[in-house]
Amino acid sequence: MTLAPQGEVERAATQKFNLVDLFAGVGGLTLGFLDDSVEAGCQFVPRLLVDADSEAREVVVRNLPHVPYLVKDVHELSGTEVRQRAGLGPEEAVHVLVGGPPCQGFSWLGKRLLDDKRNVHLLDFLRLVRELRPLVALMENVPLIITSHDGVVIRELCDGLAAFGYASCADILLASDYGVPQFRKRAFVLAYRSDVALPPQFPRRTYERVPMAALSMDDSRPRFDPERFPYVSVEEAIGDLPSISAGEGGEVMFYSGAPKSEYQHWAREGSVAIFNHRSRAHSKEFLEKIKIIAEGGRNKELPADERFSDNYYSQAYARLHRNGIAQTVTTYFGNPGSGRFIHYRDLRSITVREAARFQSFKDSFVFDGLHSTQMRHVGNAVPPLLARALRDHIARDLLAAGVDRPRPAGRPRKLRVETPEERSRIMRAVPGKNTSAERALRVALSAAGLRGYRLHNHAVPGTPDVIFGLERIAVFVDGCFWHGCPECYREPKSRREYWTMKVQRNKDRDAAVNAACKAKGWRVLRIWEHEVLRTPTRVAARVRRYLRRAGRAIRSPGGRALR
Repeated sequence: MTLAPQGEVERAATQKFNLVDLFAGVGGLTLGFLDDSVEAGCQFVPRLLVDADSEAREVVVRNLPHVPYLVKDVHELSGTEVRQRAGLGPEEAVHVLVGGPPCQGFSWLGKRLLDDKRNVHLLDFLRLVRELRPLVALMENVPLIITSHDGVVIRELCDGLAAFGYASCADILLASDYGVPQFRKRAFVLAYRSDVALPPQFPRRTYERVPMAALSMDDSRPRFDPERFPYVSVEEAIGDLPSISAGEGGEVMFYSGAPKSEYQHWAREGSVAIFNHRSRAHSKEFLEKIKIIAEGGRNKELPADERFSDNYYSQAYARLHRNGIAQTVTTYFGNPGSGRFIHYRDLRSITVREAARFQSFKDSFVFDGLHSTQMRHVGNAVPPLLARALRDHIARDLLAAGVDRPRPAGRPRKLRVETPEERSRIMRAVPGKNTSAERALRVALSAAGLRGYRLHNHAVPGTPDVIFGLERIAVFVDGCFWHGCPECYREPKSRREYWTMKVQRNKDRDAAVNAACKAKGWRVLRIWEHEVLRTPTRVAARVRRYLRRAGRAIRSPGGRALR
């Protein structure tokens, strides 16, 4: 397997960063942080894994016996207990907190409701960030957490992190961009505490992006981006595993040949045998039916009167192609009706080991339990190779920030921590009323003979800067930066994700205030800061027109009544 360059280790690891994994499952994220190709001078030490799944604990204990695993609902877990269970003293830092809260409430088939009880763990993750104060927080979830509800959910999460003193970014990453042989999209939120003093960003993709529609289903191996490593194909991922029929295989088997690709060489490292390579049994009628589906083909190749129902999954009863790329591995990959899970060479669904290869688990990682349990553990896991790419990026940032680095004698330097209270003090210092733009508006109104208004009336939604009570007109002066003026707003060069979310939230609040004013019979006039500062006379004329429509008689500075 051609892996992205990790940098040569020039010296022994001198810095150790503590890691806590919440909602850990079988530890896909932790495995990525434990990978041997660790950044020079840096090592991540998993201090505790937490999950309510006792069967997942058995898998981790078998494979990582040195890592503490707590079986408990995170909703009932406090930061104090995490420290105690992890063996961390009150002065010891939790450097990295990772986790993938349950996400069924945001799945395509779910209700997609913000108040779905299955999404309460998103708030639990935020709560533990506040209590543990890690240097880095990394959360994984389904893509809909970013796209659903017009981005409300992800904005609230990032705002919550900002309130705790964290800069954050959120994006949807494609696993195949980082060497995982699977077209799997997952959302990630990466947050750095303020004293890291670096803007959080996601690692650059190192493997070529595969346009699925352009994959040629023939004997050639297509390339799409010569500047990056080639994507890992289905055959390169699982082609060396023994050929078996439906219902055959075993929990322990021996390799039948040499590895045929670099990825297979990598997957076999440290393993003496093949585990979990047992296929689900299928009926003879079912096998005869799917035999018509060619390699790379799908349900539509069957005669119209014999096709399976594919109402739920467009890739249902589809067959893999050796030169293609695996689709998202779900928890039901043993059922061909759940996706493109028919083996490209053998007439059967893929095995747990083949699915684990697609998820980038090494062969030495063994899954336990019933076949359904193994599928659930594999399908729910974060691909370790994707986690490794995130780990390497975080490691470089922590080293660049000088975290825990010994200081030269006589030159102590204390990392500055901006607390939520300090951030609140700074933000409160930004004028919320009586700004220069507001004062300029009042001068312009007086010069135009527009009097009888009141300031900052809390009885009106949004506390307008100026109100004309009899005409029920509310005037707001919006700061060009804070409210995202289309003419003046310029994106900051640092902490871009934070400020984008902040400004968007102000825009959403403005829309809500407009609706609330309208519901109470108020007409809203919004004026940009640059308008009143550059052309105050023109702004006053706009206000006059609003008042005229409301039927108000206006006197000119000379005393003549105007309509």
